[in-house]
Amino acid sequence: MDAVLRHGCEAAFVSLLVEFGADLNLVKWDSLGPESRGRRKVDPEALQIFKEARSIPRTLLSLCRVAVRRALGKHRLHLIPSLPLPDPIKKFLLYE
Repeated sequence: MDAVLRHGCEAAFVSLLVEFGADLNLVKWDSLGPESRGRRKVDPEALQIFKEARSIPRTLLSLCRVAVRRALGKHRLHLIPSLPLPDPIKKFLLYE
């Protein structure tokens, strides 16, 4: 997340990282504005999305999805469709 903000990436990248469970507490951008010393120009919209996401706690639903995906590990995510779960839960875990 820090690299996305630091390099001035678009707001869509920040939204994607937030949706897929990026740890927002690792980035110390609370006091920084769109133009900070030692950093490239930050996209103001991306910074705003980051600050809003950080100020609102994640839903239990989102936290559960991230926890299950982390427990599986990135090398076993392709096995989600074969789990003995209802199809809506499989689609949820696959971000479909």
